[in-house]
Amino acid sequence: MLVVVAVSLLTFGSIHGNPSSNAARISQLDSVIKCPACEDLSIAQSDAPSAVALRHRVSVFVSQDWSNAHIEAWVTDRYGSNALLVPPTSGLSETLYVVPVVAIGLAVAGLSWYLWRRRPGTGRDSELTDEPEGVSP
Repeated sequence: MLVVVAVSLLTFGSIHGNPSSNAARISQLDSVIKCPACEDLSIAQSDAPSAVALRHRVSVFVSQDWSNAHIEAWVTDRYGSNALLVPPTSGLSETLYVVPVVAIGLAVAGLSWYLWRRRPGTGRDSELTDEPEGVSP
């Protein structure tokens, strides 16, 4: 149950809606686009010349009514697949989140089953000990 809740929160919490105003869209895009000259900083956090130029380009794209997905695609085409600080939500990346959760769930289920079978009064051993002493099969 806890695993299902955790997966649900991670899934729904990682979905970002498109902000309505241009300033909000620019701010959101600036926070998820990685600075080309920096390590793990967004263009909003960096004052590097390449980050400043990219912030300007993003604001121009937003003013030209490009969608967020189109702007992000342009950035990844130009700067590579690691140009966004937020991982993509489709394809192999989803598998990377789901597989560990499923593996942990299966491990917990297997351990629970094993411990339940080893409990006194259950399993094959209890069937053999229910016979009265001195009676052979």
